Amino acid sequence: MLDVFAQAESGPRWLDQHSHPDLPSEAERALRLAGLAWHREEEAEAHLARAAELAPGHLVVLVAHYRYHFYKHHYDRAEHFARQCLDRVAAELGIPGEFDAVNRDHADFTGENPLVRFWLFAMQAYGYVLLRLGDQARGIAVLEKVTLLDASDNTKTRVLLQVIARAGTDDEN
Repeated sequence: MLDVFAQAESGPRWLDQHSHPDLPSEAERALRLAGLAWHREEEAEAHLARAAELAPGHLVVLVAHYRYHFYKHHYDRAEHFARQCLDRVAAELGIPGEFDAVNRDHADFTGENPLVRFWLFAMQAYGYVLLRLGDQARGIAVLEKVTLLDASDNTKTRVLLQVIARAGTDDEN
């Protein structure tokens, strides 16, 4: 049987591919190793920590941390990394760090700017993880802010809010 983990240590070519030019290759490799070690949490988290050490504050590393913790149901940690993503992108865009202070004048939220789109999707993720943590009021407020800024609903956050509203009425019946 093929041992993927043994291959990881011997260095298969895909493990050393470089997809993010501004991310140090060793950090990218650490992220790939974290993915391979998914079911061995201590090892996976050590690889994630190594990536963060090699590329502190890099958006790809922050997203990897968020996704890892979200899918492991470590929602408190996922919330922390979602917040870091938002803070980093807000600083780059020159918009307020606090979501409730952001308005349509701060950026073109209807355009194709990838960083603005990322911020909107990160806001959606942040709102959703708050809901998973049981903070309904803040989670809904974040998602409603996304719908106000994303007038054409490219993020489909309105649909998410409708599902949440329907789930609330189903619980009452």
